[in-house]
Amino acid sequence: MQTCWSWRCEPRLCLAALCLAWLCCFCVAVPYEAIRSDEIPHDCDIPVEWQGWYGCKETIVTRQRGPSIAVQSRGAPQRRQLAERIYAYEAALPEDLLQQGIGPPGNINRLLKVFHKLMTGLPVSLSFIGGSITEGGGVPFHDRAPLSFTGKVTNWVRDTYPNTSIRVQNAGVGGVTSLYYAQCVDMFVPDEDVDLVFVDFTLNDRASGIMGKSPEPDTPDRRGYEMLLRKLLGYRQHPAIIALHSWSPFFNHPNFFSTAEDSIQSIVAYYGLQSVSMRNALFHPTWQRRQNFKGTQWLCDSIHPNTLGHRYYADIIVGLLQDVALQAALHPYEELDASQFETPPPMYDNNLESTTTCLRGDLLQQRVYQAVGWNWVDEGRDGRHKYGYVTEEPDHDIIFVVNTAGCPDPSTMVTLGIGHLKSYERMGQALVSCVSGCTCNPTVFDGHNPASLASQEFWAYIAVTQSEQCVFEVASLTATKSGQNKVKVTSLLLTCMDPEDAHEIPIFKQSAATVGATVS
Repeated sequence: MQTCWSWRCEPRLCLAALCLAWLCCFCVAVPYEAIRSDEIPHDCDIPVEWQGWYGCKETIVTRQRGPSIAVQSRGAPQRRQLAERIYAYEAALPEDLLQQGIGPPGNINRLLKVFHKLMTGLPVSLSFIGGSITEGGGVPFHDRAPLSFTGKVTNWVRDTYPNTSIRVQNAGVGGVTSLYYAQCVDMFVPDEDVDLVFVDFTLNDRASGIMGKSPEPDTPDRRGYEMLLRKLLGYRQHPAIIALHSWSPFFNHPNFFSTAEDSIQSIVAYYGLQSVSMRNALFHPTWQRRQNFKGTQWLCDSIHPNTLGHRYYADIIVGLLQDVALQAALHPYEELDASQFETPPPMYDNNLESTTTCLRGDLLQQRVYQAVGWNWVDEGRDGRHKYGYVTEEPDHDIIFVVNTAGCPDPSTMVTLGIGHLKSYERMGQALVSCVSGCTCNPTVFDGHNPASLASQEFWAYIAVTQSEQCVFEVASLTATKSGQNKVKVTSLLLTCMDPEDAHEIPIFKQSAATVGATVS
């Protein structure tokens, strides 16, 4: 009887054996079977009633987390009523997965201050910042208020503290990294009185790295994340910050470390902040293809969670908030002096926050002197706006006029940042050069980024002299690495940072002046 171990086996059987051996070797490095092409969802526009249930054979069971026995046994009716409201939320995740998704407690003083305001009826401001998932990506636009994770978390806060005025801002921007966001955070989150900020950049920051490999711990991307946290921590109300680590099995590959989460979490831990992790909660059940956790059941494409996925996101966040809310209900709040909220020195050397001026949207349009072959377009969809000036052809110019004066030493060069789109297809190159009023060395930036599977916004930097009327142009070039010539300018940045530190992904130095603040 012939077997696979015989040298006389059929060629097809030998080939199958070799393939099996190769697969076994591959599985040494990757603990689970790789995703098949037919397992990758690709339709975020299917009706809500189907999202999260596509392919399901079982009903998803929700349940409430029970109030603490300590709370139930205490006599104050108000405390019992508050505990009942805290735990009225219906979670779809089992308790063991929910607990795995909640990160280390850190220093909860900032969060306790938020819940003290909620319990005493003082106005509270919440802000959600991040990429397309924070925007509500994966949930049809008209259903985002009740079904996105931001909507569910907001509803829990409002239902739990019905007598408190709660202001909510969703400042998510699709395709943006934390470093890009950090330079414009004052524009995205202008509320200096914000009390609680949810920060979601783990997936987008991962996209700027090398797919399938663990990112380096000290990179400009990580420094940008720290800089963003430092700017937020310095806001007037000393806001609490919760880091949301998004995760996708299709985007992050079948190994646990292929994500920016671990290096970002070290920054979060350094500042004593709280976090939630989709990877920690969903990695094993997703790769084990357990019912209701298959990728096609909680994601609508390779990145974005569908309505069920957004519910999983919300479950973990609400679970974290419930734990702190309970502690706030059980113990009287002790007012802390300002020194308790001081920001420690940067984790990365010289990574001090800089003061910048960001021109985006209407402010960007106001700085355009002339545009030939460039159009102001919104390339977003489903209510997610992605504005910018776009040209599809070479040899088209757009001219801007900005104020680059205002640094302490008027003789020094300052840095002008050009926010532009990078993508894996269709993108071309552009030349930035000064026309009048200021001088600079012409600089070329390239929007082609074949190493990434995402379209994201990046900064290209150029050193310019200081001038109240600096006129410069961006010209699309014939040269291209993608075969096409699309260029998109989304924003401008002005800062007194040392131009020698300005790379395409920069490491900023501290600056006390705001460049261009007097431009009207």
